[in-house]
Amino acid sequence: MKQSVVTPLIRRVLWIAAVFAILIVLAVLLFYRFSRDAIGFSQKCDGGFCWGYQLEQQSFSKQMVLRFTGSWGLDIHYTLPKMQLERVNGDRWLANDRAIYLNFRLKPFNNLSADGEHVQILYDFQRGELYVASQLQLWRGQDFQSRGNLGKNWLTDEEFQRIVQRIEP
Repeated sequence: MKQSVVTPLIRRVLWIAAVFAILIVLAVLLFYRFSRDAIGFSQKCDGGFCWGYQLEQQSFSKQMVLRFTGSWGLDIHYTLPKMQLERVNGDRWLANDRAIYLNFRLKPFNNLSADGEHVQILYDFQRGELYVASQLQLWRGQDFQSRGNLGKNWLTDEEFQRIVQRIEP
């Protein structure tokens, strides 16, 4: 019976190669995780506090994340569907910079000529209220009592505009 001999030099080379391979895998994973592009951003500051939003898209997966942040500890993340973002009217601050209004369209990557889905978002930083007008489900739970009448579940454009007018008369 022949016994294999692994010298200390070979053992050291194998350990170094294993550590090097693990470091490369970690670097790739970290690069993948943190490679994002900010495709929308706005921030306001007053009285020693800052608040704003950031719309990020990961470079590799094309996943979009909408973040609302505030220096008082606010950090809310909402994941958007993997779709192409098209600005409609951009963003605008309302109610003396207390609320942000976002207006955009999401189109499927495989059909960029399609109309896509219109999305309107209003976030009131002072009250902590989020309003969404879109046919996409986004972050809302399904209303199982409506039995297929999805229009009953979401804010209509008219309802959304009444909320905007209530905040910014």
